[in-house]
Amino acid sequence: MSALKSIFSSDSPTDALKDFKPTGFTGGGFNTVYGPGGLSVTPTAERLGAVGGLSKSFGDLSTEIAGLRPKVAPGMSDLRTARLNEIENARTSAIGNLRENLARRRVLGSSFGADALTRAENEFAQQKDKVQAETFLQEMEATNNLIQQQFAAQRGQFQTGLDELNLEADIASKLSANATNVMAKNAQTLAELKAKEQSGLGSLLGSVGGMLLGDAGKNIGKKVGSFFE
Repeated sequence: MSALKSIFSSDSPTDALKDFKPTGFTGGGFNTVYGPGGLSVTPTAERLGAVGGLSKSFGDLSTEIAGLRPKVAPGMSDLRTARLNEIENARTSAIGNLRENLARRRVLGSSFGADALTRAENEFAQQKDKVQAETFLQEMEATNNLIQQQFAAQRGQFQTGLDELNLEADIASKLSANATNVMAKNAQTLAELKAKEQSGLGSLLGSVGGMLLGDAGKNIGKKVGSFFE
């Protein structure tokens, strides 16, 4: 009865809930604790390590992609350099052979020999121009693809941390809302019980006073009433 007296003697029904503490939980890499300052959600060391490792992997990928971009930079790609070197090697070999043939025929210094050398040089120059035009488009496409991949990797690095924060906030919000609803319902229930008890107390004392006579009845009524004070 002392517990019943404590509950219904309070001025506010919520006073009975002042020591109510919803239980936290540990799971999914989170520790949740209800304290004086409210609900706290803390990731475990294992979860922090996993999230940090995932975020770092995106950062490492971004760095690797950034290192590839100079190799395909428009006008300076490794592909362009290789193809131009191939043409230059072919030109050197072809022009050297042509000069030897013209020399053997003893027409190297003639107008015929000069014209032959000029035509050969022009042919290789055209090949170089064609390679430069073709590789420029390839370089632009490759650079654009790498920029997009690097951006996606960098975004993944920061998005991993942001998703983690959003998840923690979502868990805290739901748990806090549930705890608040439970406490509100409990407070409402206690208020209703207190109202009913106070209403029934007057009827109880009136009945006891009517059944008993004299001071003895009054004393008994007072004792019964003190039970709920």
